[in-house]
Amino acid sequence: MNKSILRRFLSLILEKTYNFIDNIHSFRIRKFYKDKNIDCVIDVGSHKGEFINSICEDHIPIFSFEPQMSVRHELMKNTQGKNVLEYFDYALSSYSGFTDLHISHLTSTSSTLAPDEQRRWIRFKKFLLGGSLIAKTVNVNVEKLDNILLTKLKSFNSILLKIDVEGAESDVLIGAKNIICNQNIKFIQIEISSSNKYKKALDILNKNGFIESKKFLFPLLNFSDFIFVKK
Repeated sequence: MNKSILRRFLSLILEKTYNFIDNIHSFRIRKFYKDKNIDCVIDVGSHKGEFINSICEDHIPIFSFEPQMSVRHELMKNTQGKNVLEYFDYALSSYSGFTDLHISHLTSTSSTLAPDEQRRWIRFKKFLLGGSLIAKTVNVNVEKLDNILLTKLKSFNSILLKIDVEGAESDVLIGAKNIICNQNIKFIQIEISSSNKYKKALDILNKNGFIESKKFLFPLLNFSDFIFVKK
């Protein structure tokens, strides 16, 4: 078995294992949102639709963002029973233009940021994948969330904004400043894997009237999902 075939096989096994554990994690989050009367979801970093399928009710309108072309078909197929209003293939950040997207062999961890080689979780994934984490780097369109959705959210009253972009959450928040301030965003869920990234995101959210409501530690202890609510 050559290295590329072995790497694809290991990636598949790792993703299947990760998704099984994620189902347990998602069950707790879904329970939190059960009585929150959310009427719209903005899913930034949809990947193959894991959050949409495990958290979102079938009737809730959803805006999906996922820049990886390699997973787009699976994303749309996996979520065809959901009320996805639009699928966007942009990366999101604090500016408009183009950016590099680092495509991981484990596609759920692809990001506009290069992997932090000092993190133990990154080193562990590299070890499992035979010493290589990034499959390739591609240039993609990047936009601010404000530029895309500012005029599309006026009919909703209780919006959940979920951001999972492997470390670039603060940049997405900066590019969504007007939506966060002026639209009916009631809940913001972000994945945080380091204290520095948490402090930066917390500062942005606090300045815009959000406070931390709940923290869900992932069972593998490598990150937490934080849920913030509008004061």
